[in-house]
Amino acid sequence: MKEKIESILQRNPFSQLLGLEILDIQKGYAKGRILLEKRLKNVHGGMHGGCSYALADTLCGVASSTYGNYTTTVNGSINYLKPICNTKYVYCEVNVVRQGGTIGVYEANITDDTGDLLAVATFTYYRTGKLISEP
Repeated sequence: MKEKIESILQRNPFSQLLGLEILDIQKGYAKGRILLEKRLKNVHGGMHGGCSYALADTLCGVASSTYGNYTTTVNGSINYLKPICNTKYVYCEVNVVRQGGTIGVYEANITDDTGDLLAVATFTYYRTGKLISEP
């Protein structure tokens, strides 16, 4: 499943735009990082909030896909705890809170190079009937 999901991400233009690097994928879990480049920063020099939201949404989607179906976001929220700056990479680690038959809830923690918690996000996904193995 990991290889199939990574292949999907490689074909995803938005994941490429973010520069998303997958570090680990397991059932109900995903971890990745992006390089904090100038193009991802806001006027204050930190990562733009929309970029960190997109990072969390994308990796939560990866974790939700580990159950074998294509998924789509139903809802998402993020709490920004600290500015995302003064780090080379921004990390996002996702764990399943609960995966039901069609609806799953996932939590993402966004951290810096030192492991300092910068944001926490929660996303809900709908599992489609389409299997990842289908074209």
